[in-house]
Amino acid sequence: MPTTWEALPRIALASTLCSTAIVEFTIPQVVRLSRASSAGGLPALRLFPHRAALMARMLPVQSLITVTQFCAVREMHGAVDLVLGETPLNLPLSYGLASVPLIAAKYNLVVEGVYRHHGAAASAGGCRPHGCRPSFSLRAAARFFSTKIRPGLLWSYVRDSVGIGGGIVLGPILAEQLKPALSEVDDGPAKQFVSKFCGGLVAGSISGFATQWCHNTALEAGRVTEAEGRVPGTWESLRRVFKEHGARAFTLNFRFRVAIIASWTAILTVTEPFARK
Repeated sequence: MPTTWEALPRIALASTLCSTAIVEFTIPQVVRLSRASSAGGLPALRLFPHRAALMARMLPVQSLITVTQFCAVREMHGAVDLVLGETPLNLPLSYGLASVPLIAAKYNLVVEGVYRHHGAAASAGGCRPHGCRPSFSLRAAARFFSTKIRPGLLWSYVRDSVGIGGGIVLGPILAEQLKPALSEVDDGPAKQFVSKFCGGLVAGSISGFATQWCHNTALEAGRVTEAEGRVPGTWESLRRVFKEHGARAFTLNFRFRVAIIASWTAILTVTEPFARK
């Protein structure tokens, strides 16, 4: 079995591609969710110069966090296998356990970045885009947890375990089923790539849509934290997103969210950063 260090090139490639997707497709979700709030909505952001500038600013940090996340998933997967025995369900469980704090931070950092771009960040004492010196004190770490990880933590776990975790288990299964339909493609690297990519894309679309309500609830928690300067409770976030959007909470932003999950699942199915062989 390859070590995490040996798998690092695949992990780095997958992390960069996945981070690009999460930044690009989360920005419009934040804007859409803001339009239902009493404080008024944020204006749409064009690709140039706004989203491109946000991408350049966010991608390095997002990629670094994602590398850490994927390395942690590999290590957690090995530990869970030792404790529970090897089963396909261990990967989604491990993915959620290792990823939730990190991916919650990533989403909330994108939310914060969008609000800062508009000069609308409401966090008391928060850093501004320029002239801010980072602090590495325990107090700063505690504040980072409470404002970037804690909002929507439960919903993030359900979203990630079932959305991405379930997708990367289902993706290879669908990829094998798609191979007979690709009879016109020579049985080689091209066929392997197409079947894996399409299998991951379909699997991610299914799991992403099924967890859309969890995702909107987690994003709502992050949005309230940035817009109102307080961290909403777990069930308050759920009540609020359904109060503001009703049944649309199951579908709101689903195009952007499913695009993230489908692209992530396709990327992970092709690059196989969690492969054990």
